[in-house]
Order: sequence, then C-alpha cells, then structure tokens
Amino acid sequence: MKNSPICQDTAIQITAYYALSLPEYHMPMHAHPSCEIMYVTSGGCTVYCGDERLPLGANQFIFLPGGLPHRLEIEAGHPCAILNLEFRRQEGPGTIPLAELASRCPEAAELLWSTGTFLLADDLRNLGYAMKDLISQLQQEKEDSAYLLQLLFYRTMLELAYCARHDRQTAGLLYLKKACSYIEQNLLEPLSVPDIAAHAGVNKSYLQLLFSQFLGCPVGKYITQKRMEQAAFLLTNSSLGITDVAFSSGYNSRQHFAHTFACCYHMSPSAYRKLHARTLVPDTEGAQLLLDADGQTRRLAMNAENGGS
Repeated sequence: MKNSPICQDTAIQITAYYALSLPEYHMPMHAHPSCEIMYVTSGGCTVYCGDERLPLGANQFIFLPGGLPHRLEIEAGHPCAILNLEFRRQEGPGTIPLAELASRCPEAAELLWSTGTFLLADDLRNLGYAMKDLISQLQQEKEDSAYLLQLLFYRTMLELAYCARHDRQTAGLLYLKKACSYIEQNLLEPLSVPDIAAHAGVNKSYLQLLFSQFLGCPVGKYITQKRMEQAAFLLTNSSLGITDVAFSSGYNSRQHFAHTFACCYHMSPSAYRKLHARTLVPDTEGAQLLLDADGQTRRLAMNAENGGS
C-alpha cells in the first residue's frame, strides 16, 4: 500500500452523519479534512467538485477525499433522500481501529489516503444497506456498541472498495477498447505507446498495466500480433508479393518483417503462404452456365463462333 502506513495506533473517527429527505438544499462550496460518502436513496441531486458538475440519481454515491472542495445542490420540486457519512483517520486512540481493515482489505484502507480524486459510481452490491445499518447504530449511542460500530464501518468500507474496484475495471476496459481501436485503425503508421496512451486518455504506465492485466501482453507485443494477423491474412488470401505484404502490414523493411514473422509463426512468409494459400482454379469445362428465371442451369459452349454469348 503506497504512502499509507498503517500502525496499530491508526484509527478512524466518525465526525458527522445524517439520513435525510430534503425538498430543497443549497450548500456553499466548502472543504473539510474528513472523507465523505454521499449516497442517494431516492430522487436526485447535483454535487459540484470544483468546476465539475456531477449529477447523482437513486442508488448512486460519491466518495469525497478529505480536503476536496465541494457543494450539494437539490433543486426545489425535486426532493432527494440522502445518506451521508463523514470520517477521518487519526493517530492514537479512536473510535475505530484501522489496522485489521488494512490487513484484510488494503484497497479499503487506501481510500482513506486518496487525495484530490472523487469516486462517483453505482452501488453494485450493498453499500446503501451498510450505510443505513451504520447510521442507525450511530444514532443509538450505546456504550457497549464500539465493536459493533467497528464491524459496521468495516462493512461499509468493504462495500465502498468493491464499487471502486469495479469502477476502475470498467473504466480500464473503456480505455483499453479505445487504445485497441486506435491501434487497429493505424497499423500501417508508426505507433508509439505515448501516442496510444494520449489517444486513450491515460498515462503510458497505466496503459501498459491494462494491456498486461486484460490481454496478458505489453502494448508493443499486441501491436506486433495485430500486424502479424494482417500479414497472415494477406499471405493466405492475396497474390501480393512478400515486400508488398510487409508494407501492407506496417513494416517498411522486408527483412524486419520476415524476421518478425518467423519469430511469430516459426516459418518464413513464403513457407506460410505455400502451406496456407487458398488457390482457386475455376473451370466450367469450356462452357458458360446460364441460370434462367426458374433457377435451371443451361450450358452455352464458349467458342470462337458464338463469342461466348
């Protein structure tokens, strides 16, 4: 877990919470050191984070790290029911120790160290129920409920981490799809990882991670695979010369192309063509075959006298 040292004394202090149905609300822009989860149970609202306008509907939530300026807007005539929980980490004794959560689910603990980046997502499992149970227990204020509060907070963070993980995977697949589409559309052009990453809207390190995670190979190897697939198709289905196949597969050197092809298919391009080429030798035995309106075939001899018609 990067930049998030967890010691036995690290704890969580819940600083605010509410469960309200609001007919209208206009919050001024503000920031606070606590992390915050706003969860919409019904209706809709808008959260502004800096210059970004973020609409939320039922069963959607936003997680705001500490220090991020934000405000909530609920328009008149469009009531919204919201669950809200604010909490911050601290060193020393606190309401909820963090070490056990960090050891069992590092992703959940990492959210507490996130800075500057919000998470807006759908509730994919039971985050809403977890928050309802936690807020209900907080309202009771029983002296012997400390451990139960710990478990309910852990449950809430586990559900939050589950949604965050799925949101990253979904976003990652969208970035990956954009990158792969760009590669396939530009196979004949020089391709670089920074250019592909810029087109997909991510940095090059994250792009390499996506390719390794979902496709099992780095970006460069994927490009080579696609070019080799193009070359194999042309060798099998066209009469282009080897040099032209190389140019038509994104290579400006026949030697480089031949070496790469041999590494991929364990044979030369010529040998591959000889093994896989589909040779079609049409022969209608000296006749033209005519189909009449009923689908019947009529043979017409092709000779110098009739001129083939």
